[in-house]
Amino acid sequence: MVRCGVCGSERLGPLGELMTDSRVGDQRHLSLRFPRPGLLRPRPEYWARQGRACLSCGAVTAFLSPAELRRHRADADQLVEPEQPPD
Repeated sequence: MVRCGVCGSERLGPLGELMTDSRVGDQRHLSLRFPRPGLLRPRPEYWARQGRACLSCGAVTAFLSPAELRRHRADADQLVEPEQPPD
């Protein structure tokens, strides 16, 4: 059973496609981004293309595709926490 990560409710809507209003290339979907792990290393980024909305509190939970999840798991030990949380 999947529960809302914010309020704990089991009342989640169906799986839907997550989109932004950006029209630049493949940047129409939401991404999970991290700081560069080194000066010349690329910034790690993982695309979340699907999500569910909680019918109780309205929170949206994003899901990585299986391929993005494999990449994220492989990179997890090298990811760097931001020095300050984003605003």
